[in-house]
Amino acid sequence: MASIRLFLTLTLISVIVLVSFLSSLRGYRESMIEAEQLFDLQLLEHAKLLSLLNPRLYNVSNPQLIERFIVPNEGDIDLSAEMRIAYQVFEESGDLVLRSVVAPVARISPLEVGYHDVNFSGYRWRSLVVEDPRTRHWIIVAQRADVRYELAESVILQAVIPTVVGIPLAAILIWFIVGYGLRPIGQLASAVHAREISDLSPVELNDVPKELSPLTQSTNDLLKRLQSSFSREKRFAADAAHELRTPISVLKVQIHNLLAELPQSNKSAQELQQGIDTMGHLVEQILVLNRTAPDQYMMQFSNIDLYSLAQELVSAEFEQFLAKNQNFELIGAESIVQGDATALRSLIQNLLSNASKYTPQNGKILLRVNHSKTGAILTVEDSGPGIPFDYRERVFDRFYRLHGDQHDSGISGSGLGLAIVKHIVDMHSAQISLAESSGLGGLQVSIVFPKENGEK
Repeated sequence: MASIRLFLTLTLISVIVLVSFLSSLRGYRESMIEAEQLFDLQLLEHAKLLSLLNPRLYNVSNPQLIERFIVPNEGDIDLSAEMRIAYQVFEESGDLVLRSVVAPVARISPLEVGYHDVNFSGYRWRSLVVEDPRTRHWIIVAQRADVRYELAESVILQAVIPTVVGIPLAAILIWFIVGYGLRPIGQLASAVHAREISDLSPVELNDVPKELSPLTQSTNDLLKRLQSSFSREKRFAADAAHELRTPISVLKVQIHNLLAELPQSNKSAQELQQGIDTMGHLVEQILVLNRTAPDQYMMQFSNIDLYSLAQELVSAEFEQFLAKNQNFELIGAESIVQGDATALRSLIQNLLSNASKYTPQNGKILLRVNHSKTGAILTVEDSGPGIPFDYRERVFDRFYRLHGDQHDSGISGSGLGLAIVKHIVDMHSAQISLAESSGLGGLQVSIVFPKENGEK
């Protein structure tokens, strides 16, 4: 069912058309019966009029004079109406004494009192035979059957046509009436759609119809369950990550002391330290992912200068570039976007961290911030190994790492960095794309913020 409104409108119109058709069919049959009775009564009235004629007219010896007397010359009047009625008058002996223009000389119906269906002059006729008790003459009056049906159908159609013409008007009225009746559903949908992403409070509507009350109540129950589920998830992620910080910090201290006591070439201790560092990084990433979840907090958007934010983060992260003797370059100018400062800081920090980790010694990293007609653009390029085209969508999945837990570069990671970046990009209604850097040969990450979200 594509549309409830369309379904109800078509169904109601179909029912109206069906009922109208059946009613019209029954009305047609009843009307035809009544019309037959009226036409039969008309034949009887003609017979009565003929019986009231002066009896002397029946004794005229020349039938041609009788015809001219009864019916004027054809050039004087329109005989179309007269052609519908034929009549004959016979003496008791059976001799014709009077007839109409269209009536033949031969008897058109047997001299039996009553109604008969007869054929003459190439048509089907309905005839009435009566005997005048005063003059003892037989009177036959006949009417063409096709003319009777035409007159009856014309009268009936005049009553049916308004019903047929009214169906489109009824369809239009039903369309608007059904739309008005379904308006509370639209109001419920608008109330839910207009909410902030983190607003899971019950939906409040005024004058809710009783048919819509179960849907409203179910929606509120669902929102309540979602809020409870999100609260549990928030507490679990936050508590788990927070509780893991303490033992990880203890492990870091212990491994530091252990490395001080062991020879520098102890490979097992160094791998243990690397594992503890990876675990600590994973815990921090989980905390960041939890803090930036739109269903966990109300985003506080404000005007942020991406270029100034990038400068601040480059200064904070510059030591890791120096440790690998990497050549870092920041290019751009002031570019204002409307966003959450904490989330954007985490986004740039993850991009810089990934670029530094996967760029080899003495490599090059370029961070560019500019703006165009489409909005502000943030681009990070490096001279690392890059990401093959077939894997560029998968790397945004949580805990997914190219070639497993250990990258070809030997760098371990949590698989959450680009997932967090993509999450923050979606929060800001931006677009992210991965490509090969034309200048440096490694990975190029481009994020385009929408114009309404970018520089004014």
